Amino acid sequence: MTSEQALSTLRQLIADNQNKAAAELLFQWFEGKSASRQDAALALLNRIKALDSQVLGGLIAQADADLERNRITKALLELGKQLDETSETTEPTPVAESKAWIYGVLVIVLAGMVYLAFDKRGAPAAPPESFNVQVQVHGPAGESDLITSGKIKLLLGAYHTPIQDINSNGQAVFSEIPGKYLAEPLQLVPMDRYKVTAQSARSAQESRNLTFTLTPIPDTTLIRGMVYLPGAGNKPAAGATLDFNGGQATAVTDEKGRFQMAVPMAAGKTAPLMIDYQGKNRYHRDLTLSTSTLFQLTLNP
Repeated sequence: MTSEQALSTLRQLIADNQNKAAAELLFQWFEGKSASRQDAALALLNRIKALDSQVLGGLIAQADADLERNRITKALLELGKQLDETSETTEPTPVAESKAWIYGVLVIVLAGMVYLAFDKRGAPAAPPESFNVQVQVHGPAGESDLITSGKIKLLLGAYHTPIQDINSNGQAVFSEIPGKYLAEPLQLVPMDRYKVTAQSARSAQESRNLTFTLTPIPDTTLIRGMVYLPGAGNKPAAGATLDFNGGQATAVTDEKGRFQMAVPMAAGKTAPLMIDYQGKNRYHRDLTLSTSTLFQLTLNP
């Protein structure tokens, strides 16, 4: 690789926010060519690693982290301008200063690690005074199957949140939940005809952005009635088999011709009912579902 190609690659890495890879490229380029510049590249690489560690541990403010990244980027570009220079007469980025800076960063990181370790051995952090929970709901088909209407509430131990509407993005936000319920088992309660089949976290302490999978509960209507034999006297048809809507619900009459069955359809819906008696079909008509009607059905001759 020529110095022009290396410089082009370096600038592309920096443009792609890959400062670590850029520092590694410089370190490898100066190996055997310029010890001082290789040391400078190593110092920049260590600064990048230390900064990543600080950010990961929450030990540096975002503004300070951005400022340090900008300084590192500038130093990488300045060192990249010296790709053709292999003599030791001109020193690039002051190595001693860079190393001193990195030692200071390492001290800060070490102090942070000691603090975190001590904090873990101590008493647990007090819960917040209150907290919010954002809920995302979708159907059984996955995250693309958003549920965009309805009402839901949360149960956190003994605490019941106010009922919230699901918005057009399939979300609802529950705010100002008392902090003492942060670690309590969390449940979602749909106020419509849904049941919860999966959730992404067991408590708000695990996550305050939870996703729930909801599955519709089918409408069910309980119907009751009597089946009679044809002819005078209204004699009961014992042992008759009822088949509603092609097997959606079935029942067998008792010795007095009575039946009861739960049909997975809403009241007011109409669907075909067939009744077999003694091996023959003796009834085939449409029936409108109702929970308040005691159906009186007479078999065909």
